[in-house]
Amino acid sequence: MQTPLRRTIGPFQFFALAIGVIIGSAWVVLIGDLLELGGPAGAILGFSIGGLVMILVAAAYGELAARIPVAGGEFIFAYRVFGPAVGFVVGWFIALYLIASTAFEAIALAAILQTLVPAIAGPTLYVVLGHSVTLGGVSVGPAGAALITFLNYRDVRLAVRFQGIVTYTFLLVAFGVVILGIGLGHAANLRPLFAETHGQAPWFGALTIFATSAYFLTGFQAVPQAIEERADNVSARTVLRVMVLSVAIAALFLCLVVLAVGMAAPWRSTSREAMTTAVALAKLGSGNVLATVVLVAAAASLLKTWNALALMASRLLMAQARENLLPAWLAVVHPAHKTPALASLLVGGLTIAGVMLGRGALLPIVDMGSVCLAGTFVMGFLAVIKLRRDGVHASADAKLPGGAWSLGIGLAGALVMAVFAIVEPLFASTGAIPLEWTLLFAWGCIGGVVYRVRRRVVSAPDDV
Repeated sequence: MQTPLRRTIGPFQFFALAIGVIIGSAWVVLIGDLLELGGPAGAILGFSIGGLVMILVAAAYGELAARIPVAGGEFIFAYRVFGPAVGFVVGWFIALYLIASTAFEAIALAAILQTLVPAIAGPTLYVVLGHSVTLGGVSVGPAGAALITFLNYRDVRLAVRFQGIVTYTFLLVAFGVVILGIGLGHAANLRPLFAETHGQAPWFGALTIFATSAYFLTGFQAVPQAIEERADNVSARTVLRVMVLSVAIAALFLCLVVLAVGMAAPWRSTSREAMTTAVALAKLGSGNVLATVVLVAAAASLLKTWNALALMASRLLMAQARENLLPAWLAVVHPAHKTPALASLLVGGLTIAGVMLGRGALLPIVDMGSVCLAGTFVMGFLAVIKLRRDGVHASADAKLPGGAWSLGIGLAGALVMAVFAIVEPLFASTGAIPLEWTLLFAWGCIGGVVYRVRRRVVSAPDDV
Protein backbone atom coordinates (compact mmCIF):
# COMPACT_ATOMS: atom_id res chain seq x y z
CA MET A 1 0.00 0.00 0.00
CA GLN A 2 1.32 3.41 -0.96
CA THR A 3 2.19 5.74 1.93
CA PRO A 4 -0.20 8.73 1.88
CA LEU A 5 0.97 12.32 1.94
CA ARG A 6 0.40 14.32 5.13
CA ARG A 7 -2.88 16.31 5.05
CA THR A 8 -1.91 19.50 6.85
CA ILE A 9 -2.02 22.55 4.52
CA GLY A 10 -4.63 25.21 5.37
CA PRO A 11 -5.93 28.17 3.31
CA PHE A 12 -3.38 30.72 4.59
CA GLN A 13 -0.57 28.28 3.85
CA PHE A 14 -1.95 27.58 0.37
CA PHE A 15 -2.06 31.32 -0.27
CA ALA A 16 1.54 31.65 0.93
CA LEU A 17 2.58 28.86 -1.45
CA ALA A 18 0.76 30.40 -4.42
CA ILE A 19 1.76 34.04 -4.09
CA GLY A 20 5.16 32.94 -2.85
CA VAL A 21 5.87 31.48 -6.28
CA ILE A 22 4.33 34.34 -8.27
CA ILE A 23 6.23 37.12 -6.52
CA GLY A 24 9.78 35.88 -6.63
CA SER A 25 12.92 37.81 -7.52
CA ALA A 26 11.89 39.12 -10.96
CA TRP A 27 10.51 42.36 -9.45
CA VAL A 28 14.13 43.27 -8.62
CA VAL A 29 16.19 41.30 -11.13
CA LEU A 30 14.19 41.75 -14.36
CA ILE A 31 12.10 44.94 -14.00
CA GLY A 32 14.74 46.85 -15.93
CA ASP A 33 14.43 44.46 -18.87
CA LEU A 34 10.64 44.95 -18.85
CA LEU A 35 11.00 48.74 -18.83
CA GLU A 36 13.35 48.46 -21.79
CA LEU A 37 10.70 46.43 -23.59
CA GLY A 38 7.61 48.51 -22.92
CA GLY A 39 8.35 51.55 -20.79
CA PRO A 40 6.32 52.21 -17.61
CA ALA A 41 2.94 52.43 -19.37
CA GLY A 42 3.65 49.43 -21.57
CA ALA A 43 4.70 47.30 -18.60
CA ILE A 44 1.67 48.29 -16.51
CA LEU A 45 -0.68 47.75 -19.46
CA GLY A 46 0.87 44.35 -20.21
CA PHE A 47 0.66 43.19 -16.60
CA SER A 48 -2.90 44.51 -16.20
CA ILE A 49 -4.32 42.70 -19.23
CA GLY A 50 -2.16 39.67 -18.54
CA GLY A 51 -3.41 39.68 -14.96
CA LEU A 52 -7.04 39.55 -16.09
CA VAL A 53 -6.32 36.56 -18.34
CA MET A 54 -4.32 34.84 -15.62
CA ILE A 55 -7.18 35.30 -13.14
CA LEU A 56 -9.39 33.35 -15.55
CA VAL A 57 -6.66 30.72 -15.90
CA ALA A 58 -6.42 30.39 -12.11
CA ALA A 59 -10.21 30.02 -11.84
CA ALA A 60 -10.16 27.32 -14.53
CA TYR A 61 -7.43 25.47 -12.62
CA GLY A 62 -9.54 25.81 -9.47
CA GLU A 63 -12.43 24.07 -11.23
CA LEU A 64 -10.10 21.34 -12.50
CA ALA A 65 -8.70 20.83 -8.99
CA ALA A 66 -12.27 20.41 -7.69
CA ARG A 67 -13.00 17.80 -10.36
CA ILE A 68 -9.61 16.02 -10.11
CA PRO A 69 -8.29 16.52 -6.52
CA VAL A 70 -5.05 14.60 -7.11
CA ALA A 71 -1.45 15.87 -6.82
CA GLY A 72 0.20 16.65 -10.13
CA GLY A 73 -1.45 19.87 -11.33
CA GLU A 74 -1.43 20.35 -15.11
CA PHE A 75 0.02 16.90 -15.68
CA ILE A 76 -2.72 15.02 -13.89
CA PHE A 77 -5.42 17.20 -15.50
CA ALA A 78 -4.08 16.41 -18.99
CA TYR A 79 -3.50 12.75 -18.17
CA ARG A 80 -6.99 12.15 -16.80
CA VAL A 81 -8.81 14.16 -19.48
CA PHE A 82 -6.76 13.59 -22.66
CA GLY A 83 -4.78 10.42 -21.99
CA PRO A 84 -1.15 9.33 -21.35
CA ALA A 85 0.50 10.89 -24.43
CA VAL A 86 -0.85 14.39 -23.85
CA GLY A 87 -0.32 13.99 -20.12
CA PHE A 88 3.33 13.10 -20.62
CA VAL A 89 3.98 16.05 -22.94
CA VAL A 90 2.39 18.49 -20.48
CA GLY A 91 4.20 16.99 -17.49
CA TRP A 92 7.53 16.83 -19.30
CA PHE A 93 7.53 20.50 -20.26
CA ILE A 94 6.13 21.71 -16.93
CA ALA A 95 8.92 19.76 -15.24
CA LEU A 96 11.37 21.74 -17.40
CA TYR A 97 9.75 25.00 -16.30
CA LEU A 98 9.75 24.10 -12.61
CA ILE A 99 13.29 22.75 -12.40
CA ALA A 100 14.67 25.56 -14.57
CA SER A 101 12.88 28.04 -12.31
CA THR A 102 14.51 26.61 -9.18
CA ALA A 103 17.84 27.20 -10.93
CA PHE A 104 16.65 30.74 -11.81
CA GLU A 105 16.06 31.47 -8.14
CA ALA A 106 19.43 30.01 -7.15
CA ILE A 107 21.24 32.16 -9.72
CA ALA A 108 19.24 35.24 -8.73
CA LEU A 109 20.03 34.69 -5.03
CA ALA A 110 23.74 34.77 -5.83
CA ALA A 111 23.29 37.94 -7.91
CA ILE A 112 21.38 39.72 -5.14
CA LEU A 113 23.86 38.76 -2.42
CA GLN A 114 26.77 39.83 -4.62
CA THR A 115 25.10 43.24 -5.02
CA LEU A 116 24.69 43.55 -1.26
CA VAL A 117 28.22 42.28 -0.51
CA PRO A 118 30.40 42.54 -3.64
CA ALA A 119 33.21 40.56 -2.01
CA ILE A 120 31.04 37.43 -2.19
CA ALA A 121 31.49 37.27 -5.97
CA GLY A 122 35.09 36.12 -5.95
CA PRO A 123 37.04 35.39 -9.12
CA THR A 124 35.41 34.67 -12.50
CA LEU A 125 35.54 30.98 -13.37
CA TYR A 126 34.08 31.06 -16.91
CA VAL A 127 31.62 32.91 -19.13
CA VAL A 128 28.23 31.58 -20.32
CA LEU A 129 25.97 33.47 -22.75
CA GLY A 130 27.96 36.65 -22.28
CA HIS A 131 27.83 36.66 -18.46
CA SER A 132 30.59 35.78 -16.01
CA VAL A 133 30.09 32.86 -13.64
CA THR A 134 31.95 33.54 -10.40
CA LEU A 135 33.17 31.33 -7.58
CA GLY A 136 30.68 33.00 -5.24
CA GLY A 137 27.84 32.34 -7.64
CA VAL A 138 28.50 28.61 -7.82
CA SER A 139 28.91 28.48 -4.03
CA VAL A 140 25.82 30.40 -2.89
CA GLY A 141 23.42 28.51 -5.17
CA PRO A 142 24.27 25.01 -3.94
CA ALA A 143 24.13 26.18 -0.32
CA GLY A 144 20.61 27.50 -0.89
CA ALA A 145 19.66 24.29 -2.72
CA ALA A 146 20.77 22.25 0.29
CA LEU A 147 18.50 24.27 2.61
CA ILE A 148 15.46 24.11 0.33
CA THR A 149 15.95 20.39 -0.35
CA PHE A 150 16.18 19.68 3.38
CA LEU A 151 12.89 21.53 4.05
CA ASN A 152 11.04 19.60 1.34
CA TYR A 153 12.63 16.23 2.16
CA ARG A 154 12.14 16.42 5.91
CA ASP A 155 8.48 17.43 6.41
CA VAL A 156 5.86 19.38 4.44
CA ARG A 157 4.80 21.03 7.70
CA LEU A 158 8.29 22.46 8.06
CA ALA A 159 8.28 23.63 4.44
CA VAL A 160 4.88 25.36 4.61
CA ARG A 161 5.63 26.92 8.01
CA PHE A 162 8.80 28.43 6.57
CA GLN A 163 6.79 29.52 3.52
CA GLY A 164 4.14 31.27 5.58
CA ILE A 165 6.51 33.20 7.84
CA VAL A 166 8.70 34.44 5.00
CA THR A 167 5.80 35.22 2.62
CA TYR A 168 3.67 37.31 4.96
CA THR A 169 6.69 39.20 6.32
CA PHE A 170 7.83 39.87 2.76
CA LEU A 171 4.42 41.15 1.62
CA LEU A 172 4.25 43.61 4.51
CA VAL A 173 7.75 44.99 3.86
CA ALA A 174 7.65 44.95 0.05
CA PHE A 175 4.28 46.67 -0.33
CA GLY A 176 5.40 49.28 2.23
CA VAL A 177 8.65 50.03 0.39
CA VAL A 178 6.99 50.20 -3.02
CA ILE A 179 4.20 52.52 -1.85
CA LEU A 180 6.81 54.72 -0.14
CA GLY A 181 8.75 54.85 -3.40
CA ILE A 182 5.64 56.02 -5.26
CA GLY A 183 4.96 58.66 -2.61
CA LEU A 184 8.50 60.05 -2.75
CA GLY A 185 8.86 59.85 -6.54
CA HIS A 186 7.86 62.21 -9.35
CA ALA A 187 5.46 61.51 -12.20
CA ALA A 188 7.70 63.43 -14.62
CA ASN A 189 10.27 60.62 -14.39
CA LEU A 190 7.83 58.27 -16.12
CA ARG A 191 8.36 59.94 -19.50
CA PRO A 192 8.44 58.56 -22.11
CA LEU A 193 5.54 56.35 -21.12
CA PHE A 194 6.27 53.76 -23.81
CA ALA A 195 9.61 52.41 -24.99
CA GLU A 196 10.53 52.61 -28.65
CA THR A 197 12.81 49.70 -29.49
CA HIS A 198 14.28 48.97 -32.93
CA GLY A 199 11.59 51.00 -34.65
CA GLN A 200 8.78 48.77 -33.31
CA ALA A 201 5.36 50.18 -32.44
CA PRO A 202 4.90 51.34 -28.80
CA TRP A 203 2.29 48.65 -28.15
CA PHE A 204 4.68 45.84 -29.16
CA GLY A 205 6.46 45.95 -25.81
CA ALA A 206 3.16 45.83 -23.94
CA LEU A 207 2.16 42.78 -25.99
CA THR A 208 5.47 41.11 -25.17
CA ILE A 209 4.97 41.72 -21.45
CA PHE A 210 1.38 40.48 -21.73
CA ALA A 211 2.74 37.24 -23.21
CA THR A 212 5.38 36.84 -20.50
CA SER A 213 2.64 37.26 -17.87
CA ALA A 214 2.30 33.51 -18.38
CA TYR A 215 5.65 33.34 -16.54
CA PHE A 216 5.56 36.35 -14.23
CA LEU A 217 2.02 35.69 -12.91
CA THR A 218 2.25 31.94 -12.60
CA GLY A 219 2.62 30.04 -9.36
CA PHE A 220 -0.98 29.50 -8.29
CA GLN A 221 -0.42 25.94 -9.59
CA ALA A 222 1.34 25.24 -6.29
CA VAL A 223 -2.15 24.72 -4.86
CA PRO A 224 -3.32 21.87 -7.14
CA GLN A 225 0.19 20.37 -7.01
CA ALA A 226 -0.25 19.99 -3.24
CA ILE A 227 -4.02 19.36 -3.25
CA GLU A 228 -3.65 15.91 -1.65
CA GLU A 229 -2.00 17.59 1.35
CA ARG A 230 -4.85 20.03 2.12
CA ALA A 231 -6.36 19.97 5.58
CA ASP A 232 -9.79 18.37 5.91
CA ASN A 233 -11.51 21.74 6.47
CA VAL A 234 -10.30 23.28 3.16
CA SER A 235 -13.13 23.26 0.60
CA ALA A 236 -12.91 23.29 -3.19
CA ARG A 237 -14.37 26.80 -3.16
CA THR A 238 -11.59 27.99 -0.84
CA VAL A 239 -8.97 26.48 -3.14
CA LEU A 240 -10.36 28.36 -6.15
CA ARG A 241 -10.56 31.66 -4.25
CA VAL A 242 -7.00 31.35 -2.94
CA MET A 243 -5.65 30.81 -6.45
CA VAL A 244 -7.56 33.76 -7.95
CA LEU A 245 -6.64 36.10 -5.09
CA SER A 246 -2.95 35.26 -5.34
CA VAL A 247 -2.87 36.21 -9.04
CA ALA A 248 -4.78 39.46 -8.49
CA ILE A 249 -2.52 40.64 -5.66
CA ALA A 250 0.65 39.68 -7.55
CA ALA A 251 -0.46 41.59 -10.68
CA LEU A 252 -1.21 44.65 -8.55
CA PHE A 253 2.19 44.38 -6.88
CA LEU A 254 4.09 44.19 -10.17
CA CYS A 255 2.23 47.24 -11.52
CA LEU A 256 3.09 49.16 -8.34
CA VAL A 257 6.76 48.15 -8.64
CA VAL A 258 6.91 49.44 -12.21
CA LEU A 259 5.28 52.69 -11.09
CA ALA A 260 7.64 53.09 -8.13
CA VAL A 261 10.78 52.41 -10.19
CA GLY A 262 9.62 54.72 -12.98
CA MET A 263 8.78 57.58 -10.59
CA ALA A 264 11.88 57.22 -8.41
CA ALA A 265 14.26 58.30 -11.20
CA PRO A 266 14.16 58.75 -15.00
CA TRP A 267 13.64 55.12 -15.95
CA ARG A 268 15.93 55.20 -18.99
CA SER A 269 18.84 55.98 -16.67
CA THR A 270 18.21 52.98 -14.39
CA SER A 271 16.63 50.31 -16.58
CA ARG A 272 19.94 48.80 -17.69
CA GLU A 273 21.25 48.37 -14.16
CA ALA A 274 21.52 44.80 -12.86
CA MET A 275 19.18 45.48 -9.90
CA THR A 276 16.98 48.22 -11.34
CA THR A 277 14.48 48.40 -8.48
CA ALA A 278 17.16 48.87 -5.83
CA VAL A 279 19.15 51.32 -7.95
CA ALA A 280 16.09 53.46 -8.68
CA LEU A 281 14.81 53.61 -5.09
CA ALA A 282 18.31 54.50 -3.87
CA LYS A 283 17.93 57.80 -5.75
CA LEU A 284 15.05 59.01 -3.57
CA GLY A 285 17.31 60.75 -1.09
CA SER A 286 17.32 57.94 1.46
CA GLY A 287 20.89 56.95 0.75
CA ASN A 288 21.15 53.20 0.44
CA VAL A 289 18.49 52.43 3.07
CA LEU A 290 15.61 51.69 0.67
CA ALA A 291 17.94 49.92 -1.75
CA THR A 292 19.22 47.67 1.04
CA VAL A 293 15.70 46.92 2.25
CA VAL A 294 14.67 46.04 -1.31
CA LEU A 295 17.61 43.66 -1.78
CA VAL A 296 17.09 41.97 1.59
CA ALA A 297 13.37 41.63 0.85
CA ALA A 298 14.19 40.24 -2.59
CA ALA A 299 16.52 37.63 -1.09
CA ALA A 300 13.79 36.56 1.35
CA SER A 301 11.21 36.60 -1.44
CA LEU A 302 13.45 34.44 -3.56
CA LEU A 303 13.78 31.80 -0.84
CA LYS A 304 10.01 31.45 -0.46
CA THR A 305 9.58 31.18 -4.23
CA TRP A 306 12.35 28.65 -4.47
CA ASN A 307 10.83 26.60 -1.64
CA ALA A 308 7.40 26.48 -3.30
CA LEU A 309 8.84 25.68 -6.74
CA ALA A 310 10.81 22.78 -5.27
CA LEU A 311 7.65 21.51 -3.59
CA MET A 312 5.75 21.75 -6.90
CA ALA A 313 8.51 20.03 -8.88
CA SER A 314 8.80 17.08 -6.51
CA ARG A 315 5.01 16.53 -6.49
CA LEU A 316 4.92 16.68 -10.28
CA LEU A 317 7.68 14.07 -10.64
CA MET A 318 5.89 11.91 -8.07
CA ALA A 319 2.61 12.16 -9.99
CA GLN A 320 4.27 11.22 -13.29
CA ALA A 321 5.98 8.23 -11.67
CA ARG A 322 2.67 7.08 -10.16
CA GLU A 323 1.29 6.79 -13.69
CA ASN A 324 4.39 4.85 -14.86
CA LEU A 325 5.61 7.69 -17.09
CA LEU A 326 8.79 8.14 -15.03
CA PRO A 327 10.78 5.62 -12.96
CA ALA A 328 8.81 4.19 -10.02
CA TRP A 329 11.36 5.28 -7.41
CA LEU A 330 10.29 8.91 -7.93
CA ALA A 331 6.86 8.01 -6.53
CA VAL A 332 8.26 6.71 -3.23
CA VAL A 333 6.83 8.54 -0.22
CA HIS A 334 9.05 8.52 2.88
CA PRO A 335 7.33 6.35 5.51
CA ALA A 336 8.15 8.71 8.39
CA HIS A 337 8.34 12.17 6.78
CA LYS A 338 5.46 11.47 4.34
CA THR A 339 7.13 13.46 1.56
CA PRO A 340 8.22 12.43 -1.96
CA ALA A 341 11.75 12.18 -0.62
CA LEU A 342 13.65 10.85 -3.64
CA ALA A 343 11.91 13.26 -6.01
CA SER A 344 12.90 16.12 -3.68
CA LEU A 345 16.53 15.01 -3.74
CA LEU A 346 16.52 14.82 -7.55
CA VAL A 347 15.09 18.36 -7.83
CA GLY A 348 17.83 19.62 -5.51
CA GLY A 349 20.53 17.96 -7.58
CA LEU A 350 19.20 19.33 -10.88
CA THR A 351 18.97 22.80 -9.34
CA ILE A 352 22.67 22.71 -8.46
CA ALA A 353 23.48 21.65 -12.02
CA GLY A 354 21.47 24.61 -13.38
CA VAL A 355 23.32 27.06 -11.13
CA MET A 356 26.48 26.40 -13.15
CA LEU A 357 24.94 28.25 -16.13
CA GLY A 358 25.03 31.62 -14.34
CA ARG A 359 23.10 34.85 -14.94
CA GLY A 360 23.18 34.48 -18.73
CA ALA A 361 20.57 31.73 -18.41
CA LEU A 362 17.94 33.92 -16.72
CA LEU A 363 16.14 35.36 -19.77
CA PRO A 364 16.20 32.06 -21.73
CA ILE A 365 14.62 30.42 -18.68
CA VAL A 366 11.87 33.07 -18.66
CA ASP A 367 11.23 32.65 -22.39
CA MET A 368 11.14 28.84 -22.23
CA GLY A 369 8.94 28.95 -19.15
CA SER A 370 6.49 31.29 -20.89
CA VAL A 371 6.13 28.86 -23.82
CA CYS A 372 5.67 25.82 -21.55
CA LEU A 373 3.14 27.57 -19.34
CA ALA A 374 1.05 29.36 -21.97
CA GLY A 375 0.60 26.10 -23.86
CA THR A 376 -0.62 24.32 -20.73
CA PHE A 377 -3.04 27.16 -19.96
CA VAL A 378 -4.69 26.48 -23.31
CA MET A 379 -4.89 22.82 -22.33
CA GLY A 380 -6.48 23.80 -19.02
CA PHE A 381 -9.38 25.63 -20.66
CA LEU A 382 -9.89 22.79 -23.14
CA ALA A 383 -9.94 20.32 -20.24
CA VAL A 384 -12.64 22.34 -18.44
CA ILE A 385 -14.73 22.42 -21.63
CA LYS A 386 -14.38 18.66 -22.14
CA LEU A 387 -15.20 17.78 -18.52
CA ARG A 388 -18.29 19.97 -18.58
CA ARG A 389 -19.47 18.34 -21.79
CA ASP A 390 -18.78 14.89 -20.33
CA GLY A 391 -20.82 15.76 -17.23
CA VAL A 392 -17.99 15.26 -14.72
CA HIS A 393 -19.24 16.66 -11.39
CA ALA A 394 -17.95 19.83 -9.73
CA SER A 395 -19.81 21.82 -7.08
CA ALA A 396 -21.35 25.06 -8.33
CA ASP A 397 -19.23 27.24 -6.04
CA ALA A 398 -15.99 25.69 -7.39
CA LYS A 399 -16.57 26.51 -11.06
CA LEU A 400 -15.04 29.16 -13.27
CA PRO A 401 -17.70 31.93 -13.09
CA GLY A 402 -19.15 33.59 -16.17
CA GLY A 403 -20.02 30.48 -18.13
CA ALA A 404 -19.07 30.23 -21.80
CA TRP A 405 -18.00 33.89 -21.96
CA SER A 406 -15.27 33.43 -19.34
CA LEU A 407 -14.09 30.23 -20.97
CA GLY A 408 -13.96 31.89 -24.40
CA ILE A 409 -12.12 35.00 -23.22
CA GLY A 410 -9.67 32.98 -21.14
CA LEU A 411 -8.98 30.52 -23.96
CA ALA A 412 -8.43 33.34 -26.48
CA GLY A 413 -6.07 35.15 -24.08
CA ALA A 414 -4.11 31.97 -23.40
CA LEU A 415 -3.81 31.29 -27.13
CA VAL A 416 -2.43 34.79 -27.75
CA MET A 417 0.04 34.30 -24.90
CA ALA A 418 1.14 30.94 -26.27
CA VAL A 419 1.60 32.12 -29.88
CA PHE A 420 3.45 35.29 -28.89
CA ALA A 421 5.61 33.46 -26.34
CA ILE A 422 6.72 31.09 -29.11
CA VAL A 423 7.48 33.71 -31.77
CA GLU A 424 8.81 36.55 -29.58
CA PRO A 425 12.34 35.07 -29.20
CA LEU A 426 12.61 35.17 -33.01
CA PHE A 427 12.27 38.98 -32.97
CA ALA A 428 15.05 39.25 -30.39
CA SER A 429 17.38 36.87 -32.19
CA THR A 430 17.80 39.06 -35.33
CA GLY A 431 16.88 36.23 -37.68
CA ALA A 432 18.96 33.42 -36.15
CA ILE A 433 17.29 30.36 -34.65
CA PRO A 434 16.49 31.40 -31.06
CA LEU A 435 18.35 29.59 -28.30
CA GLU A 436 15.02 28.98 -26.57
CA TRP A 437 13.69 27.10 -29.60
CA THR A 438 16.80 24.93 -29.74
CA LEU A 439 16.60 24.08 -26.03
CA LEU A 440 12.86 23.32 -26.17
CA PHE A 441 13.34 21.12 -29.24
CA ALA A 442 16.18 19.22 -27.55
CA TRP A 443 14.11 18.77 -24.39
CA GLY A 444 11.21 17.50 -26.49
CA CYS A 445 13.44 14.97 -28.26
CA ILE A 446 14.72 13.66 -24.92
CA GLY A 447 11.12 13.43 -23.73
CA GLY A 448 10.15 11.41 -26.79
CA VAL A 449 12.86 8.87 -25.99
CA VAL A 450 11.84 8.70 -22.32
CA TYR A 451 8.17 8.19 -23.23
CA ARG A 452 8.90 5.35 -25.65
CA VAL A 453 11.20 3.65 -23.14
CA ARG A 454 8.67 3.94 -20.31
CA ARG A 455 5.83 2.59 -22.44
CA ARG A 456 7.96 -0.42 -23.37
CA VAL A 457 8.93 -1.02 -19.74
CA VAL A 458 5.31 -0.85 -18.59
CA SER A 459 4.03 -3.13 -21.36
CA ALA A 460 6.90 -5.65 -21.09
CA PRO A 461 5.25 -7.99 -18.53
CA ASP A 462 2.22 -8.37 -20.81
CA ASP A 463 4.45 -9.58 -23.65
CA VAL A 464 5.95 -12.44 -21.70
